[in-house]
Amino acid sequence: MFKSIQGKLVTIYILLILLAMEVVGFYLMQSLEKYHDRKLTESLTINAQLISDFLLVRHLVSGEKLSDNDSTIEEYIKQVAPTIKYIVVLDDKASVIASTDKQKFREGSRILAPEIIRATFGEQAEDIRQDPDTKKSYKYLAYPIKNNSTVVGILYLITSMEDIYETLNNIKAILFIATAIALTITGFLGYALSRTITGPIQEVTKRAALLAEGNFDQKIEVKSDDEIGKLTEMFNFLTSRLKATLEVISEEKEKMEAILTNMADGVIALNGRGEVIHINPAARRMLQLEEDQLGQDFAEKLREIFKINPEDFQKTEQTQLEVLVKVRDGTLKAIFAPLVGDGRVTGYILLLQDITKQQRLEEMRKEFVANVSHELRTPLTTIKSYAETLLDGALDDSSVARQFLSVINDEADRMTRLVNDLLELSRLDNRETNWDKKPIRIDGVLTAVISKMMVSVRKKGLELECDLPEDLPKVFADSDKMEQVFQNILSNAIKYTPEGGRIFVKAENLGSQVQVSIRDTGIGIPKEDLPRIFERFYRVDKTRSRQLGGTGLGLSIAREIVLAHEGEIKVESELGQGTEVIIKLPAIVV
Repeated sequence: MFKSIQGKLVTIYILLILLAMEVVGFYLMQSLEKYHDRKLTESLTINAQLISDFLLVRHLVSGEKLSDNDSTIEEYIKQVAPTIKYIVVLDDKASVIASTDKQKFREGSRILAPEIIRATFGEQAEDIRQDPDTKKSYKYLAYPIKNNSTVVGILYLITSMEDIYETLNNIKAILFIATAIALTITGFLGYALSRTITGPIQEVTKRAALLAEGNFDQKIEVKSDDEIGKLTEMFNFLTSRLKATLEVISEEKEKMEAILTNMADGVIALNGRGEVIHINPAARRMLQLEEDQLGQDFAEKLREIFKINPEDFQKTEQTQLEVLVKVRDGTLKAIFAPLVGDGRVTGYILLLQDITKQQRLEEMRKEFVANVSHELRTPLTTIKSYAETLLDGALDDSSVARQFLSVINDEADRMTRLVNDLLELSRLDNRETNWDKKPIRIDGVLTAVISKMMVSVRKKGLELECDLPEDLPKVFADSDKMEQVFQNILSNAIKYTPEGGRIFVKAENLGSQVQVSIRDTGIGIPKEDLPRIFERFYRVDKTRSRQLGGTGLGLSIAREIVLAHEGEIKVESELGQGTEVIIKLPAIVV
């Protein structure tokens, strides 16, 4: 209740009325008490004067003893002051001469109350005290009886204050009831008045809560032209402006999220403490992060992954930092830039670019250039050395000259094959090859290739087995290019199969595909070299390959041709157990 403005207003109203009634009641009771006390004192004084005149004339001055006329004194006192509780007559020494209660005030006893002592000096004195026995309050008045200026006696009057206190208590009860009624009325009126103020405020609060939940279609009816009405009008204006602004922000946010989500580059936004506030799917994929791996410790992960400490940017003037990072599947280029606002670093942006392909292409380019240079330098060196030898005089020896020219011719042929293979790959890469695709029987191509290679097979003492069904479906392919593929693969099988080995050529109908496998019992390929077997100039045993006359481009050319026919090619091998090359081509389904 006390947290609301309405409760506070009602409480303030009640407290104000309560304070006012208490102040009024306090002063009223004080005034009434003083009034009744004054009236009682005046009444006692008048009674004291009447009694003192009687006593002074008839007894105290004449010297007659009061004890001889007690009945006459008591009758007079009862007639003059019937409401006075006790009346005691004292001499000038404060000794009791006579009283209305002989048991309480014995004759001859002295009363040394403060007011009596003051009365012995000729001064009227009074006091209010509580009787220790009855616990009731009494008014005590000591009135000096004087003969001229000499005190000849004291009249001591004692009367009860209970009637006055009872009257005051009744007035207090009336005031309490009046206060309760006033507070009740004030509460109702305060509640009604506060509702006129808090009602519109509560309506604004409720609509503001709906506004905070995203419901911007809020409008409050303006019912007055006062401050509350102005507040309502301003709320309606704020709602419309906020709705329009948030719609613009939402559109921009959606655009930004769409851009970040579909970016090929990874983006990570960090706050000043290195905690992730946004990470797009590309960055999560590049870093292979799960949802639960992000949090307050991501700054530590940055140090581990990128060797970057976000705190370093708060100490230096650098604007951004680029680093290359090796990850499990490749290489990332990370651009780390701070976000500066109000002269301090408020966050960081980390842009990740996957340059794995670029790095591999660059490495392949360098390796390709090195291999081509090496492959060309070897025959050129041989040609130059033999030509210099011939020029130095060996040309005169016909047998030596013929042998040297034969070597020069072989090296020139080797260079020609290398250049032709490079040109073939270049045409395949640039899609400049002129294809003569048509429906052909793949077993016919294989038969032609095997026929051409049989001389080499018999020369090396190998056995070649064929399994070429006659019911194979046709394929849509370039016969010459496919012959080149099978010739390259079969040539490798012959080269790397020791004497006495076996080669198996098999074709199968897989329904939608025709599969050709060429398997040998040769030296095989280590498992670690299999993923790179189709790379250009890649050789498992470079020295032996060059001795056998290979260029290292045969399988690369075969792969490009097969892929151009929308086919598949793969190599399976075990070291020392042989190698199998499997080619699958789309079949023409009738």
